Amino acid sequence: MSQQLIHNFEKLWFSFRSRWCNHHDLRGAIAFSHDHIKIPFFHRVVNVHPPDTQVDRLIQDATDLFKKLRFDCTFTLSPLDRPENLTEHLCDHGFKPEQPASVMIYEHPITQPHVTDTVEIERSGDREYEMWVDIMCHSFRLPRSMGDVGRSVLNDKQTHRYLARKQGVPAGTLVLYSQFGMGCIDFVGTLPEHRQQGVASALVTQAVLDSQSMGNQWTLLETTSGSEAERLYRKHGFRTVYHRKRYTRPFT
Repeated sequence: MSQQLIHNFEKLWFSFRSRWCNHHDLRGAIAFSHDHIKIPFFHRVVNVHPPDTQVDRLIQDATDLFKKLRFDCTFTLSPLDRPENLTEHLCDHGFKPEQPASVMIYEHPITQPHVTDTVEIERSGDREYEMWVDIMCHSFRLPRSMGDVGRSVLNDKQTHRYLARKQGVPAGTLVLYSQFGMGCIDFVGTLPEHRQQGVASALVTQAVLDSQSMGNQWTLLETTSGSEAERLYRKHGFRTVYHRKRYTRPFT
């Protein structure tokens, strides 16, 4: 596994996600939050690297912060985070492991996926932004206010929004974020009535082709380990290169 690949993905992930959130400097980590949208996407502790003598202080500071925010405190950990025994400290503070995330990289497909010719993929323009957000939020059961908060990010020149149409009817979404020689696929969503009909397959296929045509050295994505989405991506030639651990202490 290339350390440069991990470094670039973590840098890209932080660059993309941090633009949606408030930042809190915990002196050895960064906490994301949002004042009005209380979902995990906006609330987590990342980039953890305190001195060994400050680990317990940092964890307590993070716990206190999220208690004030009235939200669960979650640490999302990459292989770059330190110290090596950080998870032991988290468990000592009452944090419990959750299902990790798999960071997956595109390689040559094991089998060529079937993409139905009734699904059309197009780049979504600015005039379609509201419709695109409605479909994305409905697909993931997210609050519609995500679209207002993310407008500047999702309309950025480094961000490419895709819309899938099933027999002419809007059916799914995807985002391709390109930076640091890397394409990152995100927000692969399909409306419930159009699932299991090749929509996600068509979206991912187009995004991979476009990422390569942009000259990206790597095309990656993140998904929940062991999920149906992870199995779908494997069929499309992705493999897991590392995991991002998640530890949560519920707000009480």
